[in-house]
Amino acid sequence: MALTVRSTASKAATAPRVQRASRAVAVRPVASMDIKKAAASMAAVAGVAAIAAAPAEASQVMQTIASAAEGYPFVPPEWAPAVFVPLTGLVLPAIAMASLFVYIEKEA
Repeated sequence: MALTVRSTASKAATAPRVQRASRAVAVRPVASMDIKKAAASMAAVAGVAAIAAAPAEASQVMQTIASAAEGYPFVPPEWAPAVFVPLTGLVLPAIAMASLFVYIEKEA
């Protein structure tokens, strides 16, 4: 099998460039935002949301957000994943399979 080499003399050395229209307004990436400005804008958005909602709803939302930061209403204990993962992955399927096996094999 013979390999053929194509001639590159007919191709341009560089691709033609396309001129793009420049924008008057520069768009800055989010990473370049000042942290204080970002926090202030988030607080402003939260304030507008609180004003837009009914006062009782706004206070309820603020209490919910504050309590979620503290772990309210329920924080599972540290041992919970070590118990519930094998329980749901091994024990409950074993019980389901055993009970279905007994039901299927039972003569009517």
